[in-house]
Amino acid sequence: MNHVEIKFDNDILADILHISDFGKYLIKLDTERVIQPPKNSVDVLGMLFTLLEENPETPEGRVYNGNLAEILHRTINNLPDVINSFNNIEITITINTEDENGNITESKSVTNITVTETKEELPIEE
Repeated sequence: MNHVEIKFDNDILADILHISDFGKYLIKLDTERVIQPPKNSVDVLGMLFTLLEENPETPEGRVYNGNLAEILHRTINNLPDVINSFNNIEITITINTEDENGNITESKSVTNITVTETKEELPIEE
């Protein structure tokens, strides 16, 4: 079994998911799949939702799967704010592989993502 540990702050997502106090997350979820490290906060959100869906037996997964339509609706309606509210992201992915002799090897990768907000100014029409 592979494991993913996701740490981040996001006040807006905390309000949407109802699974965190003060917007700080530390979620440990299992997966059968091999997960690729995320490259940005959009990837983190997609990975988080996929893993929550795969783990309905966890407290976080129960909340997510039990309120899926509302969570997705609110996330999409507030997507720019949700994405820009990510902070202090750290993803630890642990992958277990078994060789032909039955030996299990564990490999870990840690990804830290810094989120910067860019604002695009609209041209002023004269």
